[in-house]
Amino acid sequence: MKRRLPPMLPRYLVQAGFLALFAWCALRFGRWVALLQEGTLPGFERPPAVDGFLPISGLMGLRNWVQTGELHPVHPAAALILLAALLTALLLKRGFCSWVCPVFPLSEGLWRLGQRLFGRSFAPPFWLDLPLRGLKYLILGFFAWQILWLMPLPGLRAFLSAPYHKISDIRLLQFFQDPSAVTLAVLAVMALACLFVQMAWCRYLCPYGALLGLVSLLSLGKVGRDAARCSRCGLCSARCPAWLPVMQKKTVRSPECYACYRCVHGCPSPGAVEMKLAGRIALPSAVFALLLILLFVGIDLYGRAAGRWQSDVSPAEIMRLLVRR
Repeated sequence: MKRRLPPMLPRYLVQAGFLALFAWCALRFGRWVALLQEGTLPGFERPPAVDGFLPISGLMGLRNWVQTGELHPVHPAAALILLAALLTALLLKRGFCSWVCPVFPLSEGLWRLGQRLFGRSFAPPFWLDLPLRGLKYLILGFFAWQILWLMPLPGLRAFLSAPYHKISDIRLLQFFQDPSAVTLAVLAVMALACLFVQMAWCRYLCPYGALLGLVSLLSLGKVGRDAARCSRCGLCSARCPAWLPVMQKKTVRSPECYACYRCVHGCPSPGAVEMKLAGRIALPSAVFALLLILLFVGIDLYGRAAGRWQSDVSPAEIMRLLVRR
């Protein structure tokens, strides 16, 4: 008999690839910053992909791009990476969350560890779970209100060109290189929460996931269930990390769906639960992975071709800004 590959392998490979990319970017960026702090101009470029960890900068940059037609030259990759994530949500549900974001595999690993340690996950009662799920939308609403509504365009452009924003990536790096006791305590609490409750951070607090979830309501790709093939075993619902009642749905439209394929590959009835494009075209996880990668590669190539992938702030200027701090 032929040995079949693990059905979740495409997602795990994509996750591993992005984690490796993030690790490489972190090490290279850390070295780049260290050289500047020593007063030495680096002999290599800053990795632009670190802008992906500046979502507020990305949201500001997208607004500026839409209103002026210009992609701002300071941290332009932040806007492009956020655009790629939004396009992913429009095409492939919350594929960014479960296939690209580094927090997802960490959270997933923690709740699986919790299941092994305690024999189960712990779900808050519905009356508590529902308002807790609303927290991430409140956080998103606060930032969206501030950036998209209250802040005038001249003020937004002034912030994007300000010295603080020019080295915001370095400030973020230093925040994690030398965390305070409060930061460590918060991270420890979140890790413990993920150990007991499935995907606690993604489910309750992540504003990035909230944004992508709302956009994904318009997604062409959705999980669908064929009632004629369904054996009603309940495995699809039981395997869903977002606790969605997949077995009771014809199409899963919820903004909480991560497009993680756990329900699809956990179904014992072939074709009963599938990720489909426009409700018709089945998307095997390998094809899903290819589309996701092509989308991000396409955004990368566009940014490079337009000359708006690398920030225009020179290492010499950043060195001066670091000295002035």
